[in-house]
Amino acid sequence: MQSSLSKNHSAANGSPANGKPEPGFTVVGGQRETLLESLREIWRFRGLILELVRRDLKVRYKNRVGGILWSLFPPLMQVLTITLMVKFFLTQVSNYSAYLMAVMFLWQFFQNTLLDASQSLIHNAQLVRKIYFPRAILPLVNFISNLLHFFIAFAFTLCYFFVVPISDPIYPKNLSWTLLWTLPIVCGVGMLALGLGYLMAYLATIYDDVKFLSITVLGLFFYAVPIFYPIERVAAQPAIYPFYMLNPMATWMVGFQRALLPPLSDPGGSPPISFGDVAPWLGVATFSSVVILVLGFWILERSKWTMMERL
Repeated sequence: MQSSLSKNHSAANGSPANGKPEPGFTVVGGQRETLLESLREIWRFRGLILELVRRDLKVRYKNRVGGILWSLFPPLMQVLTITLMVKFFLTQVSNYSAYLMAVMFLWQFFQNTLLDASQSLIHNAQLVRKIYFPRAILPLVNFISNLLHFFIAFAFTLCYFFVVPISDPIYPKNLSWTLLWTLPIVCGVGMLALGLGYLMAYLATIYDDVKFLSITVLGLFFYAVPIFYPIERVAAQPAIYPFYMLNPMATWMVGFQRALLPPLSDPGGSPPISFGDVAPWLGVATFSSVVILVLGFWILERSKWTMMERL
């Protein structure tokens, strides 16, 4: 890894080891790169991205007996706690744990990607100051690492559907072609999380309290998406529902849940919401997520030299 970083550093300063010009990044005074040029530069550093992902996974689970399986533990405990609370104190919903698990791991992916990306430049400040590489790589590395965790959790969720409840498992009875929509939806959540992560990574280099503010806001935002309450309850309020679904994360969560599971029978009498009912909102969520991703990436790239002075 060190040799790879040194090579990239030499190319960045216009002094390659063999004395011959090599393709790479060249700093030109007063000239800004276009977004397309920035993306091409990131692609040239793809080897470094893979190495940093490997390092991140190795460091995160070093000396842990459970290894990567520990990433399943926090959301599973949340699912258990909320399920017990609903069962004993609120209106019971059939197979509630399955509907909750379907979105809890997706929420964890969004939350961890955003929080990790927001602190990626701060945590790697020493590396950033020593050598040159595209700063946008660091939030991207966090995104890839958390995406790998999510796919493990997703596989666990599908297995859960095949065995629970034991008397009448959810799958394969309710297995539908809409399952194919889960991958595009995960991509949409990733774009949203990475775009916000780029923006928060920039702000974190200016304001030290961004980390604590992010945790607080995400704690409140948890209740603004349909995780422990069914979307049918929101749809029962026609004046609120359209504005509620303008929140891209709410749309992604509902779409992901309905792609995996059939409409929920709400004991409160609210009409069920199927995947077909959510589908029109997915276009709005896609547009919002793409705009946030492009905006966050543009702000980070535009300010990458200013951030160097603050790290």
